[in-house]
Amino acid sequence: MAVPEATALLAGFVLAHAAWSVSDLPEGQLLVPLAMIEEGSERKLVRFEAETQEEAISKGKEFVLEQKAAASTWAFAREGQINTATGYVDILVVEAWSDGMAEPITYIQPFQPFASGSFKLLGPAVPVVGGSMLSPEASEPYLAVLYRGISSHEKAASLWASWQ
Repeated sequence: MAVPEATALLAGFVLAHAAWSVSDLPEGQLLVPLAMIEEGSERKLVRFEAETQEEAISKGKEFVLEQKAAASTWAFAREGQINTATGYVDILVVEAWSDGMAEPITYIQPFQPFASGSFKLLGPAVPVVGGSMLSPEASEPYLAVLYRGISSHEKAASLWASWQ
C-alpha cells in the first residue's frame, strides 16, 4: 500500500504526542484517545473522554470516519495491549488516513508504562498494512517517514532516543 508522505508525517507527530502524553502517567491512568485532523493547512487536535476507555475509543473511531468528507488527512491514537508469548504488552496504536487511501495504515508502538518504574519504548513501531504486521525489512520505508514526523514534535523529539 502506498502511504502518502503527509499521512506518515502526521502519524509520526501523533505517535510522538501520544508517547509524550503517557510518558509520565501514574498507575491506572490511560491515554485519552486523540485525533489530529488536517483540513488544508490547518491542524486540529480532538480528545475523546468517556466513562470507559472502550467508549472513548469508539467515539474517536466514529469521529475520524466522519472526517473523511472534509479532512485531507487524519491520525487517531489510542492505548491498548497485545498478548505476546511472554504476556501482555502495553501499546500505542496510531491509525492514519488521507484522501485517496482505500484504508488507514496502522502503527503499533510497544511501551513500558511510567508506573512500572520508567517509561520506555520497546523496540521500533510496527506498521500494519491490510491487517498484517510488516517484517522489519518491509517496515523500513514506512518508518523512515514516520520518524521524520516524530522528530517534528516539539516536546517528544528530544526525548525519543532516551525512551528507547
